[in-house]
Amino acid sequence: MFAKRLFYIVTIIWIGITFTSCDKPGVPYPGGIIGGGDIEALVLNEGKLNTNTGTISVIYKDGRVVADAFQDVNHRPMGDVAQSITLVNGKYFVAMNNSKKIEIVDPVTFKSVGTILYTQAGYPRQVVPISSTEAIVSDLDRQLVRIRTVEPYGKPLEYISIPRAVEYLTVVENKVFGITQGGLYVFDADNIKKEQARVVKDVYNEEDTKTCQLLVDKEGMIWGLMNEQEGGQVTGVTLKCVDPKREKVVKSYTLSFGDSNSQTPGEIIGYINYNRTDIDPTGTWIYFSVKTRSAEENKEGVKEQQSVYRMNVETGEFSHYYDLLEVGMMYGFAVSPEGDIYLCDCLDYTAQRGYVRHYLKDGTKISHKVGIYPGQVYFPGNQR
Repeated sequence: MFAKRLFYIVTIIWIGITFTSCDKPGVPYPGGIIGGGDIEALVLNEGKLNTNTGTISVIYKDGRVVADAFQDVNHRPMGDVAQSITLVNGKYFVAMNNSKKIEIVDPVTFKSVGTILYTQAGYPRQVVPISSTEAIVSDLDRQLVRIRTVEPYGKPLEYISIPRAVEYLTVVENKVFGITQGGLYVFDADNIKKEQARVVKDVYNEEDTKTCQLLVDKEGMIWGLMNEQEGGQVTGVTLKCVDPKREKVVKSYTLSFGDSNSQTPGEIIGYINYNRTDIDPTGTWIYFSVKTRSAEENKEGVKEQQSVYRMNVETGEFSHYYDLLEVGMMYGFAVSPEGDIYLCDCLDYTAQRGYVRHYLKDGTKISHKVGIYPGQVYFPGNQR
């Protein structure tokens, strides 16, 4: 009887260890959380507004997940609404939208090494370096904010008023490009002034494409995704290429939709609400999603699915890449250096912890439970 009871006790302990190894909260990291370089991806979770639940989750290659690395290491919340994470000068700069700050994090230990607090109103979104010591932060409050990226970090150096709100930025040829609903704004990186702004009016975002980031290819050209329209209807997806030197569109390629009533499996029948884009590490392939006809009904009883297409920047040729079955609206999208698809799934948007869905090229799907409202997947080995 004693041996049987001991067996049950050992079994229960073993099961507990097994389950907690898949999701490791509150674990000390004396040697640094990254350890031997076995991290698969980082996930930035926005968190619920006004609850200070913005977090960084760490997914290891063996499937383990640390749901909130920053809290575990620093013993305090990272902040409210984590918007983006960018590696600058060997540190992660995390834009905390509702906290009105930039949290600076060591990429090995995940310790906070600095905080840049806004001294006036603002909603920081994305950090892009403009020199070896400074960066620009995009902001929804119609401003760009200049900060230091080396110690002492201090307070923001300058708040620069601009004509429109900008979220996605990129820096090429010592120029800052920011996409808006009124066009692609251009500023000189060493003289960012409202009065000196230029606009490429042929490239702009709309409600359903405002979530598409600006992409830079291997030749240093800038690409933006737009929905092609005719007669008030979206008829295709267009990728436009801007030459940063000439500040003009030099190439444009459109993937046209088929008949929306077609029942042919694989037929492109529409666009995706709040589409996302990414580019591979070589700067050759641009990825995005469209709506296609599926062979089987989804859980809503409709034969529709989300499919990933890609375009070769050299030839402008489009090709089907992956069908994402049972996917509704994604909250984040990324393609790994190995070519796998990662989607951020916020479930029913009721402030519960979400999932990152990892679609391998062999058709396998792996799900990782992360933080609340996952929005960005970052691959430490991919420095594009």
